[in-house]
Amino acid sequence: MGRPSSTGLTPRTASTLAYLAGPFSGALILLAETSNDDVRFHAWQSIVGLGGLTLAVLASYALGIAAIFVSATAVSVMFAAATVIWIVLLIVWAICLWQAALGHRWHLPLAGERAEQLVRKLPGAARA
Repeated sequence: MGRPSSTGLTPRTASTLAYLAGPFSGALILLAETSNDDVRFHAWQSIVGLGGLTLAVLASYALGIAAIFVSATAVSVMFAAATVIWIVLLIVWAICLWQAALGHRWHLPLAGERAEQLVRKLPGAARA
């Protein structure tokens, strides 16, 4: 995984921790990491990918609650959608965690490319 991590952890450990609590741990690792692009990639991917899925779950629940005023069917559909997105989120989280633990730079669709762009665009403080 290239250069050592400025977090004081091994790059594989720091990358894995970036996913452990979703976008929250990704943000913490991103704040601490200034030198290793692999760790920064995993932190950004956690923020963008897992954070995006979390927002989708919350939006589905909010729309489900708002749908109370429209129809019971709409409420059921939105809550079912939220459940499906939750399941996808858990699967994606487990895959990301596993791949980071193995030391792989696995890309989520859409979020992985965006994370790569952010790593290149916003380099660590040590190199800025």
